[in-house]
Amino acid sequence: MKISNDLIKNDVPAEGQISDCVSFNMTENAELKIAFLGNSITRHGVAEELGWFGDWGMAASCRENDYVHKLISRIKKRVSYCVANLSGWERSRDMSLLERDYAAVKSFGADIVVVRLGENARLAESLEEFKPCYKEMVAYFAGNAKVVLTDLFWEYEPFDGFVKNFAEEEGFAFVTLHDLGGNPEMKAVGKFAHAGVAAHPSDRGMAEIAERIYKKL
Repeated sequence: MKISNDLIKNDVPAEGQISDCVSFNMTENAELKIAFLGNSITRHGVAEELGWFGDWGMAASCRENDYVHKLISRIKKRVSYCVANLSGWERSRDMSLLERDYAAVKSFGADIVVVRLGENARLAESLEEFKPCYKEMVAYFAGNAKVVLTDLFWEYEPFDGFVKNFAEEEGFAFVTLHDLGGNPEMKAVGKFAHAGVAAHPSDRGMAEIAERIYKKL
């Protein structure tokens, strides 16, 4: 069983990562609507106690360099998109949060749903409990959309394999990312004093995540 040290040591709190857990960027006469479901790698608000002052994918140098916005910039269509931070749900597995806090994502009616999360779920302790919740969460948001699932940035083989198999069973697209978290060049090492923040994807890591998802789209 392989577990990334960064996954074990990730001490960026799952709770309170963002004040508005869902944000929308609407484009007039959009040809495509994409929903991004994630955690701090997708969007984290200002956390001065961590030395993080952005409001986008954690450790990217600016909003335009996180994976969401790098991906949107690659798509040659008019795109409306929403970004949902599900980090609190990752920890709690409280399924009532989906309807209470994220109904707007479901109502958005995305054509594509990208699910890139799991790092906050205490997987070494509760993987078997998390699996059915993950499946239910994906089903809640999927609707008639095309679904793209990714494994973890910081490798954890039991979960990574589960997501891959689940994607194959359901006919979802699957993107492998777990090799990135072990590569210092893909992380913001030396750019932040807080080790948890610095373990997140650098601009290069964000660009690679975006590129791999883009290829599936």
